[in-house]
Amino acid sequence: MTTASADRDPVMILLEAAASGGAGWPQLYPGSRPFGYFCSYWPEELILSLGREPLRLLPPAAAGVPARLPAYCCLPARACLAAGEAKEYDFLAGAGFAHTCDTIQCLAGIWPHRHTFMFVPPVTMDSPEAGTYFKAELERLWRRLAETAGVQSDAHQLQRAVVLMNRIRSLAGQLDELRPQLPSPLVAALMRAGQLMPRAAYAASLEAALPALAVKADGVGERRRLLISGSILENDGLYVMLEELGARVVADDTCTGYRHFAGLVNERAEPLAGIAARYAARPPCPCRHQYLEARLDYLLALARRRSAEGVVLVVRKYCDPHAWDAAAAGDRLREAGVPVLVLEMETSTPGGQERTRLQAFLECL
Repeated sequence: MTTASADRDPVMILLEAAASGGAGWPQLYPGSRPFGYFCSYWPEELILSLGREPLRLLPPAAAGVPARLPAYCCLPARACLAAGEAKEYDFLAGAGFAHTCDTIQCLAGIWPHRHTFMFVPPVTMDSPEAGTYFKAELERLWRRLAETAGVQSDAHQLQRAVVLMNRIRSLAGQLDELRPQLPSPLVAALMRAGQLMPRAAYAASLEAALPALAVKADGVGERRRLLISGSILENDGLYVMLEELGARVVADDTCTGYRHFAGLVNERAEPLAGIAARYAARPPCPCRHQYLEARLDYLLALARRRSAEGVVLVVRKYCDPHAWDAAAAGDRLREAGVPVLVLEMETSTPGGQERTRLQAFLECL
């Protein structure tokens, strides 16, 4: 954090970063070179160890439909490609894709940047050879990234990156524990900032902000307690609407929420092996598997632990993995007595139709 920013309200620093969506990086953080990535399965520690800053690429507000992607691809992919083709990401040192779905795999092949990397984690995270394969993929990726950056991969720098990311994840865990007592849009923005600003600056700002946030925590009150689960939510629109309707997000299993930060790397392990183990143990997304029922068990346990009165499964239009997941997850939760709303949205800003469905759902609770 710069001297100028050290005197500013840390919460405002974080909210500014979240509102920028990453687009204002060159102006907000001059002198740092960001590396863009698309998925929380992308290993940020590798980028940090090479002197770059990870920057999660989120869809800008103005969504285009590039000719090289059909209209039935999800908006995050379409909007990001349109921005890339408009040279809005030319300040990036490169772009990283973790294989998650067919759309992202295709996007990697046509991304308009000469330094593009595809990382393929194992699909079944608890298979007998998953750990060996995962570590080998990390080694291969780290070597390629270092060659492109023109630097040597350094185990000591990688260990420092592991320690920094563990600090961030621990702080995010503290923020997540405060979530039921704070306005939902505020917590969502503070979590998103951790994917859109230099990591050391984020750690310093969040650590400074937590005591003030704890003082402001005022409980849930009469609000309906909800768990939301889904893919990317690049702005606070849904969280704002839920608060307006008298609800509170007490648990967030979205790709840009706490699931992005969940789990720590064992700092005593060899760094690459520790990183692989952390990903294998973290809450699975619909594109990854542990045992057959792992994700369903996780969602039900999370709903019960946070005393959620209902679950909103957010499905971004044309997002097949989350759409397929919603059917099984909804059935499992309803069988356990937890009400579920499957809410399809194209953008992350809900409109009148979504408001009506959310209001009806909350009234049923």
